[in-house]
Amino acid sequence: MTSIISICNLALASIGKDSINALSEPTVEARACNRFFAPARDALLQAYPWRFAGRTRSLAEIVNDRPGEWAYAYDRPVDCLAIRGVRSALDVTGETSVGGVFSGGASTAGGHAYDAEGGVIYCNISPAYLNFTERLTDPTKYTPLFVDALSWHLAVRLAMPLTRDPQVRADAFQLANSTQALAQTADANEGWDGTDDQDGLTGGRANG
Repeated sequence: MTSIISICNLALASIGKDSINALSEPTVEARACNRFFAPARDALLQAYPWRFAGRTRSLAEIVNDRPGEWAYAYDRPVDCLAIRGVRSALDVTGETSVGGVFSGGASTAGGHAYDAEGGVIYCNISPAYLNFTERLTDPTKYTPLFVDALSWHLAVRLAMPLTRDPQVRADAFQLANSTQALAQTADANEGWDGTDDQDGLTGGRANG
């Protein structure tokens, strides 16, 4: 089973260092992993809208301090790493079409404009639902390719403190980018719009 320690040991092995049994160990390797694991994890989660870390949650309305610009203000969830879009109740129940991937900015693929400032999300719909990337801390929820990419990104951060070798870091950086690209491609391929299968089903009925 994937664990924080197993990911750390993959990273350590990749730069030629000894494995650890716990982050609390009094070793330089454990101290470095304890320092860099969470930042490496969060940066990789935030970099791409991973499906396994995607969440949609109703937002809690708060006092709107920008009433001249936006109709409503909502509290940003504490576990929200990256906002992917704001949905209405109709979007969530599937009664209206939501196309594309949600992304931050002044508008979303769902057609609902929003702005985010500090811990507040502003928009013009109520109730509002947030589509976001969660700060997912349970490594058993990660895909195998994400684990591979995360271990290499961690290796990049560990390389200089533990090896003092710029070439080791450069090699790890290259592999971190390539494994991340593979993981993102696999994640994107999990999507399905029904077009190919529907055509196949239709063709099958026609041929029958």
